[in-house]
Amino acid sequence: MEDIEHSYFPNENITEAEEVMKWYQKNNLTCIGIRNSHNVIIASVNVLPLKKDIFEDIYENRINEADVVYEQIERYENNKSYYIYLSSISIDKAYRNNYKVITTLLKGCVILFNLLIDKNIRIEKVMADASTIHGEKICRKLLEMDYIRNTSHESKIYCESGGKFLKVMNRLEKF
Repeated sequence: MEDIEHSYFPNENITEAEEVMKWYQKNNLTCIGIRNSHNVIIASVNVLPLKKDIFEDIYENRINEADVVYEQIERYENNKSYYIYLSSISIDKAYRNNYKVITTLLKGCVILFNLLIDKNIRIEKVMADASTIHGEKICRKLLEMDYIRNTSHESKIYCESGGKFLKVMNRLEKF
């Protein structure tokens, strides 16, 4: 996953693999990945439930996602509300225009959000940081998120209310 990210992002915008593993150890519902027929990861997204103040810091461009550490990620608990950050939506260059890979990644997101709904977990807001034109299209067109601002690290922040985002996820489930 980190190798794919290096094809998109400058090094200072990439969280080290060791830190991402800590995220996953703290909350194992933070990563969705897709493997090809050779068992190689070709696409991934981190779905991070962040503490509200950290979510707001990214939203307001006060911190970069690469600065997020595992202490700032929350563990899901039934019947609680969360602020979700879709981090590092990455697809290997060879698969970037592959409709099946994109829809499979989105189906993984749908499955994850349905699991959260089943646990009566509420989503307050969902935010994403798009670093490429492909990421912008995913945020704007597929996820129907609102553009918020450009960042200091040459990306764009998109955000949507949890209710609207889950309606979009519900529509995507039919892909």
